[in-house]
Amino acid sequence: MNNGAMLVRAGWLIDGTGTEPRRQVALTIEGGMVTQVAPWEATPRGLPTQDLGEFFVLPGLINMHAHTILPGDGTSFADWMALPDELLLLQAHTNALAALHSGVTTIRDCGGKGRLMFRLRDAIRAGIVAGPRFVLSGRPLTITGGHCRYFGGEVDGADAMRQAARQLLAEGADFIKIMAAGGGTVGTYAEFPTFDLDELTAAVREAHRIGKLASCHCIATESISLALDAGADHIEHCSFMAPDRLWRYDESIARRVAASGVYVTPTLQVGADSMIKMKERHALGIATPEEAQIVVETPNRDDDTIANARSLHELGVPLVAGNDAGWRYTRFDTLYRELQLLVAAGLTSLEAIGAATGRAAAACQLADRIGTLVPGRVADLIGVQHDPTSDLAALAAPALVLQGGRVIVDRR
Repeated sequence: MNNGAMLVRAGWLIDGTGTEPRRQVALTIEGGMVTQVAPWEATPRGLPTQDLGEFFVLPGLINMHAHTILPGDGTSFADWMALPDELLLLQAHTNALAALHSGVTTIRDCGGKGRLMFRLRDAIRAGIVAGPRFVLSGRPLTITGGHCRYFGGEVDGADAMRQAARQLLAEGADFIKIMAAGGGTVGTYAEFPTFDLDELTAAVREAHRIGKLASCHCIATESISLALDAGADHIEHCSFMAPDRLWRYDESIARRVAASGVYVTPTLQVGADSMIKMKERHALGIATPEEAQIVVETPNRDDDTIANARSLHELGVPLVAGNDAGWRYTRFDTLYRELQLLVAAGLTSLEAIGAATGRAAAACQLADRIGTLVPGRVADLIGVQHDPTSDLAALAAPALVLQGGRVIVDRR
């Protein structure tokens, strides 16, 4: 936090609450917190001022799904996880800085190896290194041989799930992440659920017992139903993959998702980034057999994924923005692309911004701290030169990034 007082003069303010941009608004910041939001002419005089009179100001972005210890450069998961922990931690810090400098002031990390992400968060909080705020799950819980098993969270049976969840919460996890289906890890089955209902319920209840949240990675359609039955608060991906590995939207289950009020992070960008690379590799004749099969047999996969998110949005499911940064080819400085894809799925640009600010903060139980630029919130904000409600690419390289009232990036 910057303990001094300052003023930020905004040409336009998008405050993250969903209201339309306001002209010529100034934010008074004291002790790293927003204390006043008022018209230019009604603000204190004589304070140090960041003049963004020609810029759009909005809250620091929140990436709701990332794996910060992964490289996001296409390196195979198994090969990357064979590296020493020290290198993984250094990569995580590099990724964290890339995110922060791109305007992402908070990362909800959905799975890292062992306790590495807790240690990085400790270092940031202690001021040893710079980085965004982290909302952490630690190692995700997965069945023996399951998706992301390399992170060290393999567990089987309800009693073991209960114990593993308690251990993560004792280590400082903000939420429990459960791999309720297989995924992109070689040797797993994304089209089928993993844990039984009693196993899922045991972990979810441990989180709820102390007021924490639980989230389920759901690719298989059946895993979505099980996550809802177990009382999960959040669903990652929500992809409706049928046992034949085809995406097949299930209206009845989607209506259950909507009725439950759970948040969904559709992670549209990671698939789109991956498809671009796979098509490039296929054209060059260097695609793996699996990549070639995906390109040839499911060339419209991205369209199907966007259509799936659109259907959920139309039912009123609260979507939040997370791009699965670190996984495959998705980088940490490109969250704006996830927002663009949310717009392709039917959200307005202002709603997409809300999915990465105010709504995202609420999904993390942090709405009273971050995500909006109103009095009483931490002064995490970015300034961009062009109107992001007209073109979300304006968010690609913020001119100014403030974290807790402290200038992190100034490209003006």
